[in-house]
Amino acid sequence: MVRLGFPICPVFAAKKENRTDTALVIIVGEWIAFMAFIFSLGFVYGGKTERISKQYFERSILVFALAIVALITVRLAAPGLLIVRVVPGTVLTGLTGVTLTTAGLAFATWARIHLGKYWSSMVTIKTGHHLIRTGPYRIVRNPMYAGMLVALVGAAVAVGELLAFVFVGIIVIGIWLKITAEEEILQEKFGEEYTRFRREVKALIPYIP
Repeated sequence: MVRLGFPICPVFAAKKENRTDTALVIIVGEWIAFMAFIFSLGFVYGGKTERISKQYFERSILVFALAIVALITVRLAAPGLLIVRVVPGTVLTGLTGVTLTTAGLAFATWARIHLGKYWSSMVTIKTGHHLIRTGPYRIVRNPMYAGMLVALVGAAVAVGELLAFVFVGIIVIGIWLKITAEEEILQEKFGEEYTRFRREVKALIPYIP
């Protein structure tokens, strides 16, 4: 008897033991393309820096130093704990990871386009800086970070190990520090205009402060 069935998407038609590897390759490729895009725009449209926050740089170094110490301590105290698989490696897991990554990076790319020459990898105010309230900035105040966090969760789901989720947690702390520093400098620059923006638009998730 001949068995009939629907063809499986070739992207996820790999052998069972390799199915999550295919998803990870796609996710890594998406991240590389995203990073190349945002930094290339910086080279093309980069504005002149008027002011930079030194506090953010100092806080970041401290947090990441503490995170490294904590990870090393856990590694020594409980070998193997961080590589425990907490999400099963299935086709659904791979699809979920790729979907979250694609959606998150697409949202972050949309934000990067609207931010234009005012984007910086550091916390800065550019010459002639004005408050962006178009596109995804009508939905959340920090759409690039929101999108990147969704994408990071997607990558963690695809990896499936505890260490991946710990890494996401560390990045969340880093992003929170950057958002705090940015809001301080933007509040000083724009005053009541930024106060109104904070009142009307949520930070990372719509309807949640």
